[in-house]
Amino acid sequence: DIVVGCVGGGSNFSGLAFPFLRDRLQGKTKTRFLAAEPEACPSITRGKYTYDFGDTGEMTPLVKMHTLGHNFIPDGIHAGGLRYHGMAPLVSALVDHGYIEGVAYPQR
Repeated sequence: DIVVGCVGGGSNFSGLAFPFLRDRLQGKTKTRFLAAEPEACPSITRGKYTYDFGDTGEMTPLVKMHTLGHNFIPDGIHAGGLRYHGMAPLVSALVDHGYIEGVAYPQR
């Protein structure tokens, strides 16, 4: 079994994947979780797992996440909602622990 979803900041992907993740964490299934992100903003596949601000104004607390840096400005793409520089902390932690796989795709 596999759960595939698009990922930008992580909230949509979390809503899709997290209900199925419990059984994987408990060892009941071997479901794969694939987070598909745009090559224009590859925070999981090319970002660092570190503490960063959630905004360019440095107003948020530092959060541990996969990030391209809070000053990163991606190229425009059709899926504008997938252009966030970082990834949700829970998604980032699950990627770091090997439960979620990231893959970057070009816009076609």
